[in-house]
Amino acid sequence: MDFNWTSQRTSFSMDWGIYCESESKLSVVSSFFFVGASIGLLFSTAIIDRFGRKNGAIAGNIIAAFATMIAPWFPLFEVMLAVRVLQGLGMFINLTGIYCWVVEFSPTKLRSVISALILVVWCSGYLMILAISYFIPYWKYVFLTSGSLNILAIIPLLMLPMSPRFALVRGWESEAKEILENFSRVCCNEISMGSIHLEYTTRVQNFFQQLKDFRKFPALRRNTLLCMLSWFTVATLFYGFDFGWGKISANLYQSYLFAALGKVVAIVLTIPACQWLGRKNAVLLFLVSAILSFLLAMPDFKIANGWTLEFAACLAGSMAITSAYAINYLYTSELTPTTHRGMVMSICSTCARLGSFLGIYSSLLYQVVDRRVPLALSAGLTTLYVSAVFFLPDPTGKSIPETPNDVEVTTGKRKYQAVEELKCKAEVMNGLTEKKRLESV
Repeated sequence: MDFNWTSQRTSFSMDWGIYCESESKLSVVSSFFFVGASIGLLFSTAIIDRFGRKNGAIAGNIIAAFATMIAPWFPLFEVMLAVRVLQGLGMFINLTGIYCWVVEFSPTKLRSVISALILVVWCSGYLMILAISYFIPYWKYVFLTSGSLNILAIIPLLMLPMSPRFALVRGWESEAKEILENFSRVCCNEISMGSIHLEYTTRVQNFFQQLKDFRKFPALRRNTLLCMLSWFTVATLFYGFDFGWGKISANLYQSYLFAALGKVVAIVLTIPACQWLGRKNAVLLFLVSAILSFLLAMPDFKIANGWTLEFAACLAGSMAITSAYAINYLYTSELTPTTHRGMVMSICSTCARLGSFLGIYSSLLYQVVDRRVPLALSAGLTTLYVSAVFFLPDPTGKSIPETPNDVEVTTGKRKYQAVEELKCKAEVMNGLTEKKRLESV
């Protein structure tokens, strides 16, 4: 069967005959993005903690840009699947590297604000791609434009320094001091780091040693497992809405426009919520709001032309889930030590990609079951998310840990506190020895 298309716009689904009976192929194309993201994140567990946040982010951006720009030249369904894998692989290595870099540069009091601003910029990409696809009618030029913007985004990454926290973990003290001196000049408060002694613990960033640490340090292991469950559930909900707005409202552009604007508002709301309530209580507040929204969306009720109670309630629920997702990034990064931050963020994000994969297909439930069933499933998943967050500690107002032992110290276990005290005494003795040596010279 063929059609005479009345639309002046083109899409690869129209060009390649992916519609009606073959519509499920669109879900396959979308889901392969998260297959690539999962592969990339598994690789980045070693890349970001070994080669640095900055280098990982640049490599991810190059991969994503290259994949997006070659897609129009190979009009095959199989090639599009490969492109989506590479896009996912590159984009999430880039996002994880950038976020770890931002958290490690941010002071404790401003971390929730800076984290939210980074994610607002990320969400503005939704508005940008919506504008590009609206004003450019041909999908091939949409891909080329998006890929070109990714190339331009590499420029500021090349100008940024590495994280000084990461440099110290690797034992690169001179590089860390140079970075801090440069930032003091930018702040018009120049400080010479030559005479300043930095206290830090160096580690050989070995992938297998990092894995052994999860067995050795119980608090690190427990927090990571709970964060993995949190990321899985929130991503299932988040991307279930992202790829399901066309099933909830008749106007596709209106649906995605309000969804994108809702995401920006939702992330901005996390700033006062985290400041007033703390990380943990803020997440729980947004999750309870999401559960109530999903239940409210079940009755059949038309509010106005083009607006139903389901659409309005789902929009509110989507905003609440977006707020929780945004805090999830900050929450996890603050609970995780610098030595393992890249690995834990990548593992948790991999769990989120598995949830994203399921979330995409959840929109297909609207075609085979009553619409209340997906809403009930969303409420149930959100309840599971609440349970995971309930057992996590609250890192609000605390310095981020540098090593696994620092994570254990926050739990109040005397064994690890004794280790920390011995380490501090050893650093003091080493400092006194070095001072005496310099005096003798």
